[in-house]
Amino acid sequence: MRSLLTILAAGALLALQGTAGAAESEFQITPRAGVGDLRIDQFEGVGNNLADTDTYGLGVGVGFLTPIGIVFEAGVEDFGDFDFFNTFDSFRLSQKFASVGYQFELGEGWRLVPRVGRAHWKLRSEEGRIFNPGPEEVSSISGDNYFWEASISRRISRVVTLGMNYRQGNFDFGRSRAASFIVTFGF
Repeated sequence: MRSLLTILAAGALLALQGTAGAAESEFQITPRAGVGDLRIDQFEGVGNNLADTDTYGLGVGVGFLTPIGIVFEAGVEDFGDFDFFNTFDSFRLSQKFASVGYQFELGEGWRLVPRVGRAHWKLRSEEGRIFNPGPEEVSSISGDNYFWEASISRRISRVVTLGMNYRQGNFDFGRSRAASFIVTFGF
């Protein structure tokens, strides 16, 4: 059974190599900005509140595209709810991640990149300054969990590719989802 799986995996890699065409290896830098949703089920932040909140954030990834289409990426990302000068209670999710995926070239400059990865995350909850008589309370937890993501983008020049990315992870505290605008610079 194990040898059958090895043969199937080797066949799949050979088939995928044909879809990569005459690709060359490439270093990629991908900044991202987007919106998301943070659902907190297991971690009680300040005021013992669970939350389901909208988030906004930024991130960047540095990757390497192999000649057969496999993409390796590592990066950082920081998403949190909007908090004007620490006025209200807030949540912030910071991640350091590594992922691997495959870049499908769809023709006419379009590409699809599904990935799986692992993130080291830190969730922080901070009490706001309004309606708080004493020092602001801060709670945080951290951990490591897996996530998946997919992006669709189109090359607009030899170096620049524009697109959209969707990422979802089920973490120890709950779930995080984000949709981001991405710009990939390939060298």
